[in-house]
Amino acid sequence: METPLSPFTLTPDPPESDFFEKYRYYIFGGLLLILSLGVYLMLTPPRSTLAGPDIKTAGEIESIANSETANPTNGKLVVDIAGAVIKPGVYWLDAGKIVEDAINSAGGFSRRADLDAIAHSINRAQELTNHGKIYIPKIGESYVPPSNSNVPATNITSESGTKININSAESSELELLPGIGPVLAQRIIDYRLLSGPFKSIDGLMDVPGIGDSIFGQLKDLVTV
Repeated sequence: METPLSPFTLTPDPPESDFFEKYRYYIFGGLLLILSLGVYLMLTPPRSTLAGPDIKTAGEIESIANSETANPTNGKLVVDIAGAVIKPGVYWLDAGKIVEDAINSAGGFSRRADLDAIAHSINRAQELTNHGKIYIPKIGESYVPPSNSNVPATNITSESGTKININSAESSELELLPGIGPVLAQRIIDYRLLSGPFKSIDGLMDVPGIGDSIFGQLKDLVTV
């Protein structure tokens, strides 16, 4: 005679339930790892789209610097115009302008302008260069352009027939002479203010800082 089952009698779990119960932590861990990897791959862009550092060679950097000097990025350039113009000074002009435009910006030639020397020494159609200097010769003076001038130096010689008058020349004019910088130019002016006008060009030898070497370079370019 069979004994009836008690309602409290537990039946054994099926084998599948034992497997899940035994390895459930490993299963959950694996699923979590797969999910995390999927999220990471979705949020991370491909390596080919990542912006790397913009590395330039020394040659490229020098080329960029030279380009910015010759062609200012703001479309402007600055020039210094001095000498026989009505309003000498520093002017900002559009890139591509020529010497004639700079002269007009400075009010044009003054009455002291040596038109003959200008015609022989200045190319008024020449395109301006950034940070260049233009000097308009005055009557009775010689003109030796600085190295960064917009005016070609090969057009000016000591045989042009005009010389700088050391009794009336301004500092900017005296600085055009070889060997004369801002300091010596001011000393020449101070000397003639204290001692009176130079009686001869030899008087330059009395100016502190001017010796035989400098005097030899400028003696054919000055007058009194």
